[in-house]
This record gives sequence, structure tokens and C-alpha cells, in this order.
Amino acid sequence: MNFSPDSAVTMQPIPYQQTIAHIARVSGRGYWSGEPVTVSLLPAATNTGIVFRRVDLTTRPSIPALASYRVDTNLRTRLECHGVSVEMVEHVMAALYGMQIDNCIVECDGSEMPGMDGSALPFALAIQNAGVTVQSELAEVLTIEDTLSVGDTQCGVLATPSGSPGLSMAYHLDFGPSSPIPSSSSMFEINANEFINSIAPARTFLSESDAKELQRRGIASHVTYRDLLVFGTHGPIDNTLHFLDECSRHKLLDLVGDIALCGVRIHGVISAHRSGHNLNGRLAERLMAMHASRERHWSRAA
Repeated sequence: MNFSPDSAVTMQPIPYQQTIAHIARVSGRGYWSGEPVTVSLLPAATNTGIVFRRVDLTTRPSIPALASYRVDTNLRTRLECHGVSVEMVEHVMAALYGMQIDNCIVECDGSEMPGMDGSALPFALAIQNAGVTVQSELAEVLTIEDTLSVGDTQCGVLATPSGSPGLSMAYHLDFGPSSPIPSSSSMFEINANEFINSIAPARTFLSESDAKELQRRGIASHVTYRDLLVFGTHGPIDNTLHFLDECSRHKLLDLVGDIALCGVRIHGVISAHRSGHNLNGRLAERLMAMHASRERHWSRAA
């Protein structure tokens, strides 16, 4: 994969903040817990950001959707604040960022977000159907001006400048020649149209051996091979691909959701090679720290 940044960096127009126009709801079951859960996306005031609210708990505690609240967890993204957590948030976060929602209260009556078909499409469609409201204040934007990386040459994520407006992302997937999951690469500009048509429909995937091991341990016992992509020797079992590169598109979808934990819009290019949620989250933390450092500098300069 070519990680070379564009040499020129141009000033980009700053967009206005946006929130969802009407309440949208998505219901399903958590992949890991099997528990039913309903997620309600509510309009929020300017500068609220994305905030999860556990309405199943008496105090209705809130958890900001920021990288500083991320907890390393296998195969999913988890946020925790004052002992209260939400998990599998990456598909909800990807849909909100991809559909260009800056402010939203995400009410949920359980700790795990619904798995649906393993994609972000149900959330993206719910946002599209609810509509978007442009708000009165400018959005916070982080323009990547220097190369920033986490991981190594085997597994890594790289943020580089771009001479083009907005955010572009690339993902290279390669589990090696012995894996039934095919190698592929995907790259897209992250905007609402591209997201809902080309990224959101890409589904969660795993190998047949990993699926059997999870169910042997009593995890995802309700999930069938029709609910997500399970790869056997000859390809997906009892299922068909939405795209030839669906697996790398899904990893790119996860990358969008994890990087969204920066809490700001990003201008630049983010490229990943065999990374997962924890590496993605580490880059989000560094980008968030970079933005905070610039804010402090500008505040002192003023």
C-alpha cells in the first residue's frame, strides 16, 4: 500500500456543525451478549459531540464518545466512564461520522449495541431517514499537517496530510496465504453518499474455525451464518458477498468508527495495514491529543 502523503497542504473551508433532525431508532440483539437492545439517536445542541446515554440504568449515566474513554477490548470498541460502559460502538460511530453528524445523544437500553447484519447500514439509513439539521456554529476540524503513525510495518495505521478537502481512508487486509479470508484493499473518500453506498453495507466477517470456537465458548450462540460473513475453504458459507472487497471495506468501516472518537472532523488521509480496533484507537488518541495541543497553542496566542 502506498502511504506517501501529498506534498501540498491547502486551507480547507470549515463546515458548520450538524445534528440529526428527528429521533431515529434501531433495535436488534448484541452479537456478544445476545441481549435485545434499542438505540435511539436524538438531536443535540451545538458543541455536544456524540454522547452515549445508558437509559436502562437508574441514573441514566452518560459516556462521551471520545478516545480518552476507550478501553482495549478484543474484536470490538468499548467506552467506559465512572464504571459504566458501552461496547460495539464502532458501527454506530462510523454511521454518525460517515453521515456527517457532529452532535447526537445516543440513548441505549443495554451495554452492547445491536449487531444487526454486521454492518453499519441500518444506522446510516436511520440517520438518512431522520434527516440532518445544519447548526449555527462551525465544526471543529483537525487538519493533518505532519505524518503520524502507530504500530509497525506488520500492522499499522498512518495519518498523512492531503491536498484535497475532507478525509480519505484506505485499508489493506491480509491474513496470509493460509487464511480462507481473501486479501483485499479498499480506499474511499468519507462523505455521506460514499459512506451509505460503498462502506456502510460491508459486514462483519470471520473464519469458520473462529466462529465455531466462539460458539463453543457460548459466545454469539444465537448468530447464524446468514447473520454475518463466515468464511470456509470455498468462500462465504450460506451467504454471498456484497462487494468483492467486502472484508477490507468492513475493516475500513471499523476504522471510520474508531477514528471518529477524536471528536472532530478530520482533513487528511488515514491508511491502515492489518490494523484492528486497538491500533485504530491509539491513533485516535494521538490525533485527539494533537488537536488539544493546537487548541492550547491558539488560546495562548490569542
